[in-house]
Amino acid sequence: MDLQLQSELIYKNNLNTEEFARMLDDPTQCYKFYWLEAILNLMVVDTNDLEFNSIFDEMICEAWYSVTRYHLHLGPTVKGKTENLLEHAVQTVEKDSELPCPATRADILCAIKRQEENLYEDKKRLALYVPYRLISSFLTEIKGNDKLWDQRTRMIAYIEELSKTKQLFYTIIEGRGLHKKIHINKYWRELILDNYPVIISWVQLKKIRYLQDRNPGVPGIIYKLSNDVENARKLTNVRDLWKSVAEIGEFTIHDIYSGASLDMKKYDLDHFIPWSYVANDEIWNLTPMDSKLNSSKSNHLPDWDIYFQNLASIQYSLYTTIFKYENIRKKFEKCRRDNLNAIWASESLYIEGNSKDRFVNVLEQNMKPIYNSAYLQGYDIWRLTE
Repeated sequence: MDLQLQSELIYKNNLNTEEFARMLDDPTQCYKFYWLEAILNLMVVDTNDLEFNSIFDEMICEAWYSVTRYHLHLGPTVKGKTENLLEHAVQTVEKDSELPCPATRADILCAIKRQEENLYEDKKRLALYVPYRLISSFLTEIKGNDKLWDQRTRMIAYIEELSKTKQLFYTIIEGRGLHKKIHINKYWRELILDNYPVIISWVQLKKIRYLQDRNPGVPGIIYKLSNDVENARKLTNVRDLWKSVAEIGEFTIHDIYSGASLDMKKYDLDHFIPWSYVANDEIWNLTPMDSKLNSSKSNHLPDWDIYFQNLASIQYSLYTTIFKYENIRKKFEKCRRDNLNAIWASESLYIEGNSKDRFVNVLEQNMKPIYNSAYLQGYDIWRLTE
């Protein structure tokens, strides 16, 4: 992708795009991705020099949904815990008592301001290395263990002096703590703005690959960078299927959590394993649910020991109806494109002739590992309270 990036860029002023492409090489943490992405986001709307503090705030906004809603780890974990500073900063802001849920970007920025004192140490530690390490690919004469990396004033002076003979991506303007600023080279600014879609896509691809490595059991990382994808859920055909099943009246459709019969004119489709983890609308993970209870369950895992057998039973009832009635079978077939993509479900679960024991066994063997993975990722267990 780095070679592809270089080939797709519009060259100007003999800028060294190879050094630019190497900025994100060999990361041990996620900071470079988010720092560069934040700079790109801000420079589109701000032509001034960018303050460290503003860039860190933008990083928190960019990481917000990945951490708070999708429970992604942004760096290596030790015994299930992360020491990633950006992840910790997001979690600090999340505890703000005045922060609404769901939170908009403006809400998050306001909460960041209220939590400024609590965020200071994380930001201070990030400021020690991230702004300098990002442009290390341009500083070819400084080795990774050079003492200059630990001497901020000398490093800033070195970068400024080097910029007189070399087109660096940016220089750093000395200031107090988080009030230091970066000054983006005017030629790099022009190149980036001319090639913005290519460059931002490259940064996000590199970030996705990194996050997938740090969250190996988590599906759909690409869908978990922002909250926008929630609007893209495809449930129309599944809702129509359940509606048609209810009209036949082959069995009573009930809420698997409360046991109450459902009014099929007023119900939600619940993702047993939260959508924020699986990032899909597979039919085997969906069940009709009382709308009021759905808000209570929210983004949690239902207790497996209490509720799985209920899910399996209603899924088996749906299964038998599909193969008993031709019109229901047609409704089911319309669900295949958007709601039945797991190979095991197509080839072993929704095939004619399964006994109930066989059906439940296939469902459990394939759902339980996903459920366990979500639990290890930090999803809380939910039980219905009277």
